[in-house]
Amino acid sequence: MKLRGVLLGAAALCITLTVTGCDTLDQIVGVDDWDKWTPDQTSLQISLSGSVTETIFETLDESYYDADELQDLIARSVRIYNTEHGVDSISVPAYSAENGKVYLVMSYQTPEDFASYNEVTFFNGSILNAQMSGLTFPDTFLEVKGRSASDSVPSEEALSHKEYSIAVADTDHVVQVPGQIRYISENAEIVNSHVASPKPEAEEKKQRETGLVLPSSAVYYETEDTEAVDADLSSQKESDFFIIYEADSEPTT
Repeated sequence: MKLRGVLLGAAALCITLTVTGCDTLDQIVGVDDWDKWTPDQTSLQISLSGSVTETIFETLDESYYDADELQDLIARSVRIYNTEHGVDSISVPAYSAENGKVYLVMSYQTPEDFASYNEVTFFNGSILNAQMSGLTFPDTFLEVKGRSASDSVPSEEALSHKEYSIAVADTDHVVQVPGQIRYISENAEIVNSHVASPKPEAEEKKQRETGLVLPSSAVYYETEDTEAVDADLSSQKESDFFIIYEADSEPTT
């Protein structure tokens, strides 16, 4: 993407991720009521249309941040991205920062916008399109039944269901899909029938390797002497986790 520079939020803001328990996340509101689930920890929600909503809960060290400055950084980074990719590519429906608690909601028009803006792997679409895109898949998946994922199956078996969709994420967020999860990669775990997350050990390893930044993975800002650098989204990481799901056939209201 044609941006003028990158500011890593971890270096500037000394962010400590607020990790809440999964007790409330683990409540299934109904087999077909995935759209009524409300996140209470940092999450990604994929809609039937393919748009992505990111909800961020963070605790910041107040001695290292200013709420107005942080809001300005976010607004500036979104403005720069939208200048290059389209006025409605990203929006910020909600932001608050009180007593060091940050609540931020960012809406992305497409999965590609989330991946490009945050410089991470992120894909959502049909299994066939995922295979054609060149994504590398794990050798085995775990079959999901309700809230449990135990039986290991070969990748070929999981990917043979061309009627299913797949989400691929390189993030420490929990991910909600618009339907029922059928398979997950072995570095992921089930939260409920439509939400999965990276396993704690995978999340901890990713944080040790990359540090924590805000927004999700990068805050962009203009400088006088920095050239834009496009994110290389073709290279996958060990931290990528996979969710194969059966999408809802009926539109939600």
